[in-house]
Amino acid sequence: MPNRARLLKLVPLTLIALLLGSTALAMARPAGPVPAQNGRYGGLTPSGDELLGFKLRNRVVSDFFFNTHMECHNTDTNEDYVRDFDARGIGGGRIDRAGHWESRYTSESNGREGEGLAEINFHRSGAIYAGITITVPGRGANLEICTGLLHLRMQRGPLS
Repeated sequence: MPNRARLLKLVPLTLIALLLGSTALAMARPAGPVPAQNGRYGGLTPSGDELLGFKLRNRVVSDFFFNTHMECHNTDTNEDYVRDFDARGIGGGRIDRAGHWESRYTSESNGREGEGLAEINFHRSGAIYAGITITVPGRGANLEICTGLLHLRMQRGPLS
């Protein structure tokens, strides 16, 4: 019979533990949106010859711009070389609750039409990264094919 007395003492403790545990689960809420502060954001490569930036107001991205190197290949001469590509004015759309934004774009630079994807990622840790991919396909008589990629950590400045 002493075992039964011990079990009867444990029943109220078990019920209290279950009640407290279910209350904690009921009060759990999903995390809010990742913070994205208004401002101008920019980043440079360590050498300072490639850059990327954008403006953010009320989670809306505008004036996304970049200047990057592309690896090019001439299919006629089999020559490989580097060219620069720049674009500006990419924008539209909002940073979503998870802190992500992306936009497909087409742009012309130095007589070459390129297309790609621009992305921004705000992280809960406070880190902000942005990146672009660029492809300049050989069209018509142009035997040159170019691709580029730039991914940088952003710094925030004042919104002006």
